[in-house]
Amino acid sequence: MYGEPTQQYSTVQVQDEVSAVGRILVVDDDRAFGGFMLAALESRGHDVEWAGCIADALTTLYSNRYDLVIFDLRLPDGSGLELLRDATEEGLLDQSAAIILTGQDFEEPDDIRVFHKPLDIDPFLDRAGQIIGAAKRRREASSHPAPHVRGVSHDRGQRSARRAKIELVLYVSASSEKCQKALRTIGLVLQQYDAAQVNFSVRDLSGVPSSGEEDAVVFTPTLVKRGPGPRTWIVGNLDQPELLIDLLELSGVDRRTRG
Repeated sequence: MYGEPTQQYSTVQVQDEVSAVGRILVVDDDRAFGGFMLAALESRGHDVEWAGCIADALTTLYSNRYDLVIFDLRLPDGSGLELLRDATEEGLLDQSAAIILTGQDFEEPDDIRVFHKPLDIDPFLDRAGQIIGAAKRRREASSHPAPHVRGVSHDRGQRSARRAKIELVLYVSASSEKCQKALRTIGLVLQQYDAAQVNFSVRDLSGVPSSGEEDAVVFTPTLVKRGPGPRTWIVGNLDQPELLIDLLELSGVDRRTRG
């Protein structure tokens, strides 16, 4: 009676063990470890990016999607576990896999994979590839006829209605404390709104100063609303987040509903 289900389960397990390459975000404030992790993952053919804090991770997740996100448990501006929960609730990790890395003892959640430092790197890389393979198969299985995103109907008209309603560009100098504060403030505000309706990007003028010429940016941090309507500039670390909230509300961006 139990032979057939056991055989089916075994087949599923074998399929889930198939390794794949994909796009990965590593969120870890330890630059040395982060550099080592990027090099190790890239050696397996993965496309890897790095974020050193919650603010940077949120900025990156609002702009991109990944097959796997690796969160360090302890970050300089908060908990990696809380970031993972918030990003999941916001829909930033839809159809992505996620794991926690830590060197600390803590009560491990049942629904999240946890790996402990120091890592045995080759088995970890093998497992990461398997997790990505499983995530890609789940995404492919749910993408017919179209991927399901947060309970929204997928007819063409409704998809068009959910496209970005506002474009925001934050100009920063990466080492500036004021710029980091502006990033954190924007991240917290944007968590309250539908991410699909906000096209948010960050440009670091410390690397390419000329990239601010398009928006006539002289000081950092500066947040530029490029559309809809005339361009609007907010200069400073956004001590008054109400200015950003007003821009979002006037542009008709929907607030995120909590289930």
